[in-house]
Amino acid sequence: MTLLTAEEVMDKYHYKKSTFYERRKECLLSDYQDAVIIDGKTLIKESRWDEFIESRSENKKRKLMGID
Repeated sequence: MTLLTAEEVMDKYHYKKSTFYERRKECLLSDYQDAVIIDGKTLIKESRWDEFIESRSENKKRKLMGID
């Protein structure tokens, strides 16, 4: 299991700080909340975060196609 800091996630995914915190909040409210570890600072389980991002993308595509 690879853990990333908030800064590493922002670098890897090219997020601004505000975007990272929006995604983190969305993730915490989703079925993928176990991707986020908060223990003094935020750590992200990389593989689970990737699953969350893929799911988020699929949901957006479905909405664009009028499926949802």
